[in-house]
Amino acid sequence: MKTKETLNYYNRNAETYIKQTRNLRTNDLCDRFVYELPFHLGIAHHVLDVGCGSGRDAFWISNRYAINVTAIDGSSEMIKINKKNYELSEVKWLNVLFDEIKTQGWEDKFTGIWACASLLHVPFKALPYLMTDLIKTLKFEGIMYASFKHGDAERYDGERFFCDMNEGRLLEVLHQLSIDCTIEYDCWITSDQREDRDDEWFNVMITKRV
Repeated sequence: MKTKETLNYYNRNAETYIKQTRNLRTNDLCDRFVYELPFHLGIAHHVLDVGCGSGRDAFWISNRYAINVTAIDGSSEMIKINKKNYELSEVKWLNVLFDEIKTQGWEDKFTGIWACASLLHVPFKALPYLMTDLIKTLKFEGIMYASFKHGDAERYDGERFFCDMNEGRLLEVLHQLSIDCTIEYDCWITSDQREDRDDEWFNVMITKRV
């Protein structure tokens, strides 16, 4: 689902990308996500970080909250570097492509999915299929966080493909999900954390209900 050009870009530029992004401040978003996890179920939590990139958020959630985290990325180079950078962490790092998620045997496994700035590389027409696969990995009452650049276009920025998102486009995706449960969502807009960027980000939190 992630375009070949985009994946090749991240494999070639993994070191540079990690240096540029591993110190970005996303702690507040991570904390908000953790606070929304279904603690009332009284079960051990397990979070899937989808498109973990630099590993920054997977490590934060695991280290700060002692939560079990499985972090996946389609870039084998990213995963290799993360295993080295965070070799003492408890995070499980896996090289898994988006379209391989449904083959992992993860149905009803996770209480949370973290997809920060990763699903934005998936074509709009493919998003309902991927999000269906992801929601199926959630336990009931589990949550999924995702973020996209705010907009209504599909485009290339250099070698990388981007699918922008707004609430209207999100609803189109949600209406096409093939799931046997109900979902609730909340969305909001944030500013880019990088000093040289003025992009807006579209954030969404989805809860899986019976």
